[in-house]
Amino acid sequence: MLNCNVKNYGAIGDGKILDTQAIQAAIDDCSAHGGGQVLLEGGEFLSGRIDLKDGVELHIERDAVLLGSTDVNDFPEIVTDFWRTEYAPRFNKRCFIYAEGCRDIAITGRGAIDCQGRAYVEPMTQEQMDARPTMSYVRKPFPLPEGSAPLSEEVTMVGAYPHPLDPRSTSLAPARVALFMGCNNVLVEDVTMRNQPAGWSYWICDCDNVHFHRAKIFAAVDMPNNDGIHINCCRNVTVSDCNISCGDDCVVVRAYSGPLHTPKVCEKVTVTNCNFTSHTCAVRVGWIDDGVMRNCTFSNLNITESSTGLCMYLPSNPAKARMSDQGVEDTLIENISFSNINIDRNYNFPVRIHISKDNRCKAIRNIYFSNIHARSAQMPMIVGREDCHVQNVYFSDCHFSQLPYEQIPTVFAERMAKLNRPLHAPKFQCVDNLVFHSTFFNVL
Repeated sequence: MLNCNVKNYGAIGDGKILDTQAIQAAIDDCSAHGGGQVLLEGGEFLSGRIDLKDGVELHIERDAVLLGSTDVNDFPEIVTDFWRTEYAPRFNKRCFIYAEGCRDIAITGRGAIDCQGRAYVEPMTQEQMDARPTMSYVRKPFPLPEGSAPLSEEVTMVGAYPHPLDPRSTSLAPARVALFMGCNNVLVEDVTMRNQPAGWSYWICDCDNVHFHRAKIFAAVDMPNNDGIHINCCRNVTVSDCNISCGDDCVVVRAYSGPLHTPKVCEKVTVTNCNFTSHTCAVRVGWIDDGVMRNCTFSNLNITESSTGLCMYLPSNPAKARMSDQGVEDTLIENISFSNINIDRNYNFPVRIHISKDNRCKAIRNIYFSNIHARSAQMPMIVGREDCHVQNVYFSDCHFSQLPYEQIPTVFAERMAKLNRPLHAPKFQCVDNLVFHSTFFNVL
């Protein structure tokens, strides 16, 4: 097994000179000789997009930083037939670390991946913050591609090229830091990811045997779409002993098959022993018109100063054009377990299951909540549809307490209070076989 120090391939590590070619040369050489470790140590290695290859462990020592470039031209769009790039979320085909169809790859080490994300955003106006109280920044506007035009107001959720009406709008910045597509045997261990460019930290799509262990994700909580780990159409995934703080969802389980040539289920996902802070959802399962998500377990979690704790909100798209990551399947979510979870000082729902009108939902069923202790501004909400009831929901040994916004020590709770957002009692509607055992609700 090779040990390839990127400095032996010409990397400087001064944080100023671009080291992309040297890092890529080390990866290519390592893989070509059967695999091994590509080592970053003793410096800040400025880089654009790099592509992992079979058998390569990218190891970042504690005295090293893989530093993302602030020049969008250093992150070229992915061009491939391996997956349908036209269905990339937010129509953005750019990322920092890319792996396609790889086996036995890893990102490890006590060092950091710093994406210099603040170079890609600017502060929101007070009017914008009043409209989206959980955000403080918007992506910097970039020139529209030649021949294109801003989107009209009726399609602000589509997420195509920049327009001023949606603070989450796509920019030319890399929308994913690490993108693993169709890979097998993936390990992310110990490494810290920080300062993301208002995009997802990890997008794991159509992968098997993926393990996140002791990983840390510290994204700005007030930047748009600063998600943690997106697990999409994958099998056999574990996320354990991780600390994640981000502006959007910490861990997402989805079955969005749009980018794939063949639809795939998302199943056998285990998330345990983690600490989460999110200004959207700490845990989300499902989105718009996803496929099948099943047999997933979430346990031993601390969720603090977040918005929604545990979420299965299936929205619909009111616009005429599809959203950039809107699926084309009937959604089935089943056999999902949540246990031993503390949810503290949340300014929205501790638990939310909601099937919106026109969402292509076949069923949400067999959902288990055990030993959940929550203090939140809102109470649990489980709302099905007249034509699609939520089925078989069990609460055992759970305790939900309602807090006024004034007792939640975040600026975002203060903004919610100024907007006079009402506090709601628990809501259960269009649910079949809803069972409570030793479960309590303390409502203000």
